[in-house]
Amino acid sequence: MNSPAKTAAFLNVVALGWGLSAALVVLFVICLAIALILPGWGASHNWIGLFSTAPLTSARVWVDGVVFSVAFGWLAAIVFGYAYNAIARASSPKNESGNLL
Repeated sequence: MNSPAKTAAFLNVVALGWGLSAALVVLFVICLAIALILPGWGASHNWIGLFSTAPLTSARVWVDGVVFSVAFGWLAAIVFGYAYNAIARASSPKNESGNLL
């Protein structure tokens, strides 16, 4: 029987993509809300600037922010997920026949 320490844990890239996208959208909305409530506080403007160059009071900043948050979330999930799974597969122990334990 395989022990949990001997089996590699692989990431579900689809779940990772949705999770990262949702996290980035929520962070963008929080930062945009802070930027609109406290316009003199420049810390959140830098985060918003990663996703949009539109003025803070325009509707386009919301569309850009959500679209690019989802796109960057999926890009990060694909790169990180497949790299992690490849490394986990390569480093997981194998039995005598070469199959993963």
